Amino acid sequence: MTVPTPRTALLVGAAGGILREVALKLAEEGHTLVLFDRDADALNRLAERLAPLTKVETVVGDITDIASAERQLTDIVEQFAPSILVNGVGGDTRVIGYADLTTDHFDQSFLENVVSSWIAVKVCAPRMAADGYGRIVNFASAGGRTYSHFNNAAYVAAKAAVIGMTKQMAYELAPTGVVLNVVAHGPIATERVAGAFERRDPAQREAVLSRLPMGRYGSVTEAVGSVLHLCSESAGYSTGSVIDINGGLYM
Repeated sequence: MTVPTPRTALLVGAAGGILREVALKLAEEGHTLVLFDRDADALNRLAERLAPLTKVETVVGDITDIASAERQLTDIVEQFAPSILVNGVGGDTRVIGYADLTTDHFDQSFLENVVSSWIAVKVCAPRMAADGYGRIVNFASAGGRTYSHFNNAAYVAAKAAVIGMTKQMAYELAPTGVVLNVVAHGPIATERVAGAFERRDPAQREAVLSRLPMGRYGSVTEAVGSVLHLCSESAGYSTGSVIDINGGLYM
């Protein structure tokens, strides 16, 4: 078994359910971690959990405050030169019909999902390109691949835009040794998603599950495997790809 080369990984939205597990697995592989999130308490709890395994740095910041985030990310690149970047930002569990959406919904969805991912790539990728190595993973969703039973048109549009944006940046960076890919999760039972599911009445829960070919939500453990692969050295010839993890919801 090939032992991974220890590198530095920047996880944006690190306190989220999927990225917490990604952080644990990367720590177990010996990578140094820089954890970026706006939830200071959750960030500190995660850092305490990972500290026995690897070196961990925490940065409290709001990636949707673009000007401030750009300054913080620039400092991270100058101090730590991460060669792995995972953008686990965005997310929406609101079911809102198209006629009830406002321009504010679209502005917020694109800020949280598209612009925030772009600013992290914009700041981190040039240093990766100069070093000749980089692994970048952006999070989309099954909704961004097709349509969604579980969200709304603003969110679906934003996640589709993440896919298109990633493909273009992957093309531009292809000669440099930096690869960019997308993981498009279907319904994964993170605390947030599972909580939204439990707040539905029994008939609604049954209706939701009936739409899933596997009849269940995916687990967080099932969500992370492809993310870890795309963070690895073995993903060097994969760029601009979309990995679907949705239990058959989109094929």
